Amino acid sequence: MPEASGVPWVGLGILVVLTLILAAFVAHFFFDVGSDPGDEGSGTAGGDAGSAVAPTPPGEVGGTSVTSLGYPVVATRNTTRIDGTDPVEISLAAALAAYPTTGPGTPPPAVSIVSAEDWQAGIVAAGFSSQPIGSPILLAPSGKLSEDGLSVVEQLDPTGSPTTGLAEVFTFGEVAPPSGYGVKAVVGSDPATLAVNAAELKFGLEGAPDAILVVSSEDPEFSAPAATWAARSGDVVLFTGSEEVPDPTIRFLKKKQNADVPVFVLGPPEAVSAAAFARLDKATDKIERVAGSDPAANSVALVTFSSDSFGWNLNDPGHGYTVARSDRPMDTIASTPLSTGGTWPALLLTDSSSKLPQVVLDYLLDVKPGYDTDPTRALYNHVWIIGGESVIDVDQQAVIDDAAELTPVETLNTVP
Repeated sequence: MPEASGVPWVGLGILVVLTLILAAFVAHFFFDVGSDPGDEGSGTAGGDAGSAVAPTPPGEVGGTSVTSLGYPVVATRNTTRIDGTDPVEISLAAALAAYPTTGPGTPPPAVSIVSAEDWQAGIVAAGFSSQPIGSPILLAPSGKLSEDGLSVVEQLDPTGSPTTGLAEVFTFGEVAPPSGYGVKAVVGSDPATLAVNAAELKFGLEGAPDAILVVSSEDPEFSAPAATWAARSGDVVLFTGSEEVPDPTIRFLKKKQNADVPVFVLGPPEAVSAAAFARLDKATDKIERVAGSDPAANSVALVTFSSDSFGWNLNDPGHGYTVARSDRPMDTIASTPLSTGGTWPALLLTDSSSKLPQVVLDYLLDVKPGYDTDPTRALYNHVWIIGGESVIDVDQQAVIDDAAELTPVETLNTVP
C-alpha cells in the first residue's frame, strides 16, 4: 500500500477531515489561552451569539487565506466539527479521532462494520463500542467497506482480546467482512432478531449489562440517541414496533428476568405506543419510559435522565456533547466512537441546518459553565458538531459555541 511521509494512506477525504480536526484542537487553545472569557468580544451570554465564531473579514494572514485555516467552520473555542455530508467518511474520521494510532496510543481490540444503509444494525453495534469490548463502528457503503475503510481498518490494527472472544472484527447485518481478520458475524432476519442475537453475544462476552434499552425499529429520529448511550454504557438495545412487540424481544426479556436487569423504553407513545409498552411491562419486572415530545426534546430527556446507573444525568456544567441532525441517523451512529472516551459526549439533536431547537438551547444554557475569579480552574463544556455546513451551518454553530462558553458567574446569573 502506498505511503506518504511514512504515514499509511487513508484516503484524501479522510486526511482532510482529520487535518481539520487537528486544526480544531489547535484553535481551541489558540483562542482560549491567555484570554479572559469575561472580556468584551469573548462570546459570553448577553453578547452577539455570532461573535463567538465570526471570522475575520476576507483577506490574507501571513500569506494564507483566512477561510482556508478552517475557522470558524471547523473550530471555535467550544466546538469541533467533523466536516462532511457522507456518514461513511464521518465514521472513519470519528474512529481515527477516538483511536489516533498513527502516533502513540493503544489500538482498539476490534472494529465493528455496519452497512451505511442499516441504522438499526448501527444502533445494535454501538453497544460493542464501549469498554471492555471497545469496537468502534465503521460504516460500509452497501455493506462493503470502501478502499478508505479498508485502509482505516489496517491503520487501527485491531488486535482481538479475551473480551472480544478473540475476534478482531464484528459485523452486524448484511456486511462483507474484510479478509485477513478473525470475524464474529451477528445476523438476523429482522431488526428484532438481529438485536437479540447481538444481546446474547454481549451477555456471553461481558455478562449482564446494567440496563436494557428498548427503542422503535420504525422511527430512527426517536431511536438514534440509544446508539450514543449504548456506546457510552455498553447497555443492550432491543427493538419494538410502534404497536406490536416482536416475539424475539419478548422471549429475550422473559428469559433475562432473573438477571434483575431494568428495562427502559426510549421515546414517546408516538414511537412506542401505550399498548406496546404494556406488553413489554408484562415481560419484565422493572420498566420505565424516557421520552420527549419530539426528537430534539427526546434527546434532551435521555441526556438529563438518571435512574441508578442508567442515563447520562448531565444536569450540571463540565461535559461533552455531540450535536447531529435528527433526520440523519447514520451521522449519529457514525459519531458514536467519540462517546467512548475523551469528554464522553452525549447526543443532542437538531432538526434543521440553520436553527438550534429551543429545547436544546434552553438545556445548554441551563448547564452553561461559569467561574468566580479564575477561569482556568473552572469546568468546561465542549461540543462536537457532526456534519458539514449544509447539515449544520455556521450560524447554528455560533449559537452552540456561545451557549457552551465559560462566563463569569455574575454574567451567568443574567442569562434568561
